Amino acid sequence: TVMVAALQGDWLWSLLGVTVFAAVFSAPFFLLAVFPSLLKSLPKSGNWMNSVKVTMGFLELAAAMKFVSNVDLVYQWEMLTRPVFIAIWLALALVTAMYLLGWFRLPHEMPGQSVGVFRVFSAIFFLAVSFYLFRGLLGFPLGELDAFLPPRDYGGVEASVLGGRGRAAAKDELWLDSYAEGLEVARRENRPIFLDFTGYTCTNCRWMESNMFPLPEVQALLGRFVLVRLYTDGPEEVHERNLQFERDRFGTIALPYYAIISPEDQVLATFPGLTRDSSAFIEFLNRGLRGTT
Repeated sequence: TVMVAALQGDWLWSLLGVTVFAAVFSAPFFLLAVFPSLLKSLPKSGNWMNSVKVTMGFLELAAAMKFVSNVDLVYQWEMLTRPVFIAIWLALALVTAMYLLGWFRLPHEMPGQSVGVFRVFSAIFFLAVSFYLFRGLLGFPLGELDAFLPPRDYGGVEASVLGGRGRAAAKDELWLDSYAEGLEVARRENRPIFLDFTGYTCTNCRWMESNMFPLPEVQALLGRFVLVRLYTDGPEEVHERNLQFERDRFGTIALPYYAIISPEDQVLATFPGLTRDSSAFIEFLNRGLRGTT
C-alpha cells in the first residue's frame, strides 16, 4: 500500500498514489461543475430509481455486516461465525430477489408497479447468489468470497451447519501464536519456521488462508515447518508487539507477510503480500527449505 511505501521512505510513489486516489474520487464532481449541462442529460428519476435505491440499501446492509464482522473478529466475541455470517448474507440476497420480483413493497412505494425485464434478471442474479451462498453453509469453498468471510474455525464451530464439509476442509495444522515458542520448537526439532504475519480484518490474508494454503502441494510443504501465526491488528499489547516485531525485523507492516526462519534465527526467505500464482508461493517455500539443508 502507499502508506507502507511511505513508511519505507518511498515518498514519490506514496505521493503519486494518494494523488491518483484523490483525483479519481473528485473527477465526477469536477466535471459536473465545469459542464453543468451534463446534469440535464442524466435520466429522470422514477419507479426505476426507487428500485435501484432499495436494492442498493440491501447491498449496503450486506456491506455493513462485513464491518460488524471485523469488529467481532478483532475483539474475538465469536458471535458472527462463518455459518452465521453466510446465513445473514443469504437471507439478504433472498429478500432482495423477492423485492425485485414484486412479492412485497415498502411503505413509501406506490402500488401497482410493474416488474420489468431488468428487475427479473436482477432477481435471477440474486437468486443465483443465494444458491452460491447456500453451498457455503454446506461446507464448500466460496472462492474469492472466502476472503470476506470469518475463518472456518472461528468460534470453535465447523464450517458446515448441515453436517458435511464437502471438499472445503483443509488440513488443520498446529499454529503457534508466539515467535519465541516457535523458535524453541524449531531448535528442538531442527525444522525451519514458517512465519505468517496476518490480521483479523485482512481480506488478502483470508484469501491466502482459504485458497492458497489448502492446496495439496502447499499443504505437504507446510507440514515440514514449525508454523507460527502472528496477528498485528488486534487491540491487545501482544498485537502491538507483533506489529513492532514485523516492523523492526523486516522493515514493513504489510499484511500478509510471510518469512521462513532457520532454527538459528536467520531469515532464509520472505514473501510479501497476496499471490494467485501457486508456483511462486511453492518456490518460496522450497527456497526456505533449501536454505536449511
